[in-house]
Amino acid sequence: MNTSLKYCVVLALACLFIQGVAAFSVGNIAISPSSDLISGQTQVRTTFVINFPSSGGTTFNQENTLQLSSDMNNPTWTYAIVQNGIENPSSTAVGQNVNINGFVLSYSSSKNEISMKVTMEAVAPTVTTSEEKNVLVVRELNSAGAVIKNTEVTKKKLVINPAQITSSISDAKSRLSALQGEIDQLAVSGIDVSSIQKLYSDANSAIQNAEKSSDVTKSSQSINSANTALASAESLVSELGIQKTINDVDVSMGEVNALITDFKVNRSMTSDPRVTTLMLQHDYAADLVSEAKGLLSQKKFEEARAKAEEAKLKAEEALTQARNLKASLDASPFASIGNPFAGLFSGGILIAIVVAILIVVAVIGVYFFRKRRKWDELG
Repeated sequence: MNTSLKYCVVLALACLFIQGVAAFSVGNIAISPSSDLISGQTQVRTTFVINFPSSGGTTFNQENTLQLSSDMNNPTWTYAIVQNGIENPSSTAVGQNVNINGFVLSYSSSKNEISMKVTMEAVAPTVTTSEEKNVLVVRELNSAGAVIKNTEVTKKKLVINPAQITSSISDAKSRLSALQGEIDQLAVSGIDVSSIQKLYSDANSAIQNAEKSSDVTKSSQSINSANTALASAESLVSELGIQKTINDVDVSMGEVNALITDFKVNRSMTSDPRVTTLMLQHDYAADLVSEAKGLLSQKKFEEARAKAEEAKLKAEEALTQARNLKASLDASPFASIGNPFAGLFSGGILIAIVVAILIVVAVIGVYFFRKRRKWDELG
């Protein structure tokens, strides 16, 4: 590869690299007010400085465009180019998107230091739902009007709809009431709910502060605090509830396992199909509860709850069958012999056999009694 070709390749790669990197930086950003904005009411003012460092020997690509953008209503932009410390006369533009031709920003970087002072004044937009909106966005566009990758600088603010505050307070109070019911259920189950109760108290205090405040911004902040505490409490309730179900399954499985051991060791029923069935049920429930524990550790509460509930159902079925089998074995010593003999030596058939034996014994007794009497007469 000759020298000129190498130079062209290096230059092409350099151009590709430069296109993906911002040819400017934004600093000294100040937004007033510093608090959240009220829908359609708050007067917004922001100031910032755009610096244009060297980019391929110039301060800005003259074929590109610098765009100033905002979601605020009726923004007015005032900007002035500062060249080597000297501020040029300012320009004013109105609109949510203002495009500045790259030609006016393109200077030889070896001889010039270029920056731009910008001021934007506007009114907070009208929103139906409280949401974040862009106060300012600075981006570079290529000659086709497309945003160049990695060149956007954005600052946002939460815009509050005052009418939504009342609804948000009502929703938070409903969640708080539901949370108390869940706390009570966990407490009855013997679970330590002190950590949830603390979050409940935090949420309750925040809701009360939101109701008392006449400042919409402070009310919104209080509601946000309440919702954060409620979300944490609800998550903890789910976690503890699922863990309680898992613990219940473990207890049931422990009893099933103990009964299976009794059947196999003490009653010699290892090959009994009833015990085999219990063992399969036990293993299936054990697999389910293992999956539930894994999902719970990953905070996948809905999936963990489903697995835990299924495991509980299967464990309870196995425990019921194990207890019933034990009861039948305790009631009939022959029941552990297993099918088909267990049926043979139980219930009405066993009584019939006993009666038949007694009749045979009686007949034999009569026979010997008569025979002995005959001997006595001959005697």
